[in-house]
Amino acid sequence: MSRGRNKWTCEDDQKLRTLFKTYQGQQKLWQLISNWFPKRNSKSCRERWTFHVNPEINHLPFAHDEQKYILSRVKQPGTTDWVAIAEGISRPYARRTALQCKNFVNNRQRRINGEVEKLTDQYKKSGDRMNLGFILN
Repeated sequence: MSRGRNKWTCEDDQKLRTLFKTYQGQQKLWQLISNWFPKRNSKSCRERWTFHVNPEINHLPFAHDEQKYILSRVKQPGTTDWVAIAEGISRPYARRTALQCKNFVNNRQRRINGEVEKLTDQYKKSGDRMNLGFILN
């Protein structure tokens, strides 16, 4: 038996905003908030706030300078510390989350891999025997 996902609705998000304002600063904040959501635990409430609902998060597409910064950090060996990368591009008025940065890089890589695969298939179908090494560089 598979469990369906309990998707967050706009009403849930608004309720979460209101509850966060009400309980902000109290101990066991997320436990108090999760009591208002019968099918959710404190972790899912916290993650929804942290990655999606918090009004400080910038949900606009990444600016060119943000993209350059993220890609330069990812090229460095052992630097997939997404939190540090997100903090490096965040501005006081427009925060980026670690999840946004990770998804940006992974989606970009998936797009690039798809384009390389498409080009490779085109050359294979054309019967051309040229070296495909230039595509893979």
